[in-house]
Amino acid sequence: MSDWKLHTPNGVNDILPSECSVKKEIESTIWSVFASIGYKEVETPSFEYYDCYLGEGGMISQETMFKFFDEQGRILALRPDFTTSIARMAATKTADKTPPLRYMYSGSVFRAEQTQGARQREFTQSGIELIGSYSPSADAEVISAAIEAIMAVGIEDFSMEIGQVAFFNGLVEQAGLDDELTEKLRERIDSKDSVGIKTIVDKLNIDNDIKNLMIELPYLFGDMSVLKKAYVVGLNETSKLALDNIKRIYELLCLYGFEKYISIDLGMLQSIDYYTGSIFKCYTHGVGFPICAGGRYDNLMGKFGSPKGAVGVAIGVNRIMAALGREASEGVSSSLVFAEKNAEGIGYDLAYNLRVNGCLVEMYIGDGDYLEAEKYALSTDTSCMLRIFPNGKLQIKDFTKQEIIETTANEFLGYYDSDLEYDEECGCGHEHNHGECGCGHEHHHSC
Repeated sequence: MSDWKLHTPNGVNDILPSECSVKKEIESTIWSVFASIGYKEVETPSFEYYDCYLGEGGMISQETMFKFFDEQGRILALRPDFTTSIARMAATKTADKTPPLRYMYSGSVFRAEQTQGARQREFTQSGIELIGSYSPSADAEVISAAIEAIMAVGIEDFSMEIGQVAFFNGLVEQAGLDDELTEKLRERIDSKDSVGIKTIVDKLNIDNDIKNLMIELPYLFGDMSVLKKAYVVGLNETSKLALDNIKRIYELLCLYGFEKYISIDLGMLQSIDYYTGSIFKCYTHGVGFPICAGGRYDNLMGKFGSPKGAVGVAIGVNRIMAALGREASEGVSSSLVFAEKNAEGIGYDLAYNLRVNGCLVEMYIGDGDYLEAEKYALSTDTSCMLRIFPNGKLQIKDFTKQEIIETTANEFLGYYDSDLEYDEECGCGHEHNHGECGCGHEHHHSC
């Protein structure tokens, strides 16, 4: 029998230091982009009452939720997505705020899904929700924010595909389909099953132009010319308004300067019970799943209070990591301070002063001598070592440049402090701030 305490359950992983540093860097970059656009960070509970996720407008099926009981026997569920929790929070805690409300988040979500391929049962999402606007400008803002974030983390080759659930809803309404047949048609269109679509559509008592449009729906993909093909004679008002809406969103994204990244896909029909208007997904090379997805969900807010227009997007941080394919952080270089006997106090002071000035500094706390400390530094990819002696002598070994500099702690910290005085002159007549000013003098120290 396996010793289960030594293993993680299916669908969850330990994230080790090198990978974790990359993950945090990605989250921080996404956070900075969203914050610069005006979104405020919020946190919602890791679990909610199961009722929160039930009913019309729910995105996640009950089969994919992790459920458990509290001490009163009430059913709770681990958070399967952030949108529902933020909708509840906005309706119950911030309903008196002047719309639109802009919220951002980052954290784990949990889904009891099959774990084949790249699917996980716990994964990290960073996203935004814009609540209180029905305008296509809101949709365009959320999509453009996602594009900016994806570019900021270092992904350059990607495609943001935009669909419109209301357009399909209008066709279904015009054809008079019941819920069961609507779902069958949706599945056929989403899987691009031309034969299956034609089998359903041929039995409908509607104009041939509308029939042909339904059959062609999975292949209506591309630029603005797609909308011209979809605008056939006899289209009802619901579908016309939906096409006008996606046209305006596309135009606004072009004004943002993102035309080369976006495509229209009228055959994108996933989760139609959850979304009410625009839907969008972003794909890039090397990842078999979308790295971000979102859409408009106007009906959800009414579940918790008064109806409000709302649109949001979630970026899959783990999928971004897979797309980038890197395992090591390219952040600030790190240093190791080794204090000789009776020099510990000077060493602590040295490390503290470097840390408050933005350096990553680790103290050697092993029992070995300097050579053992150096082996440890090399094994942890440390950039340099600072060896401090009781008399204040300081030896700096730069592993990158393969050179040794000898100075004193006072001189080192003194020069370092003077570097922090912006635009200070060194006597050569040049202004400088960290680094060489051109006079040949070194104005910084490795840390």
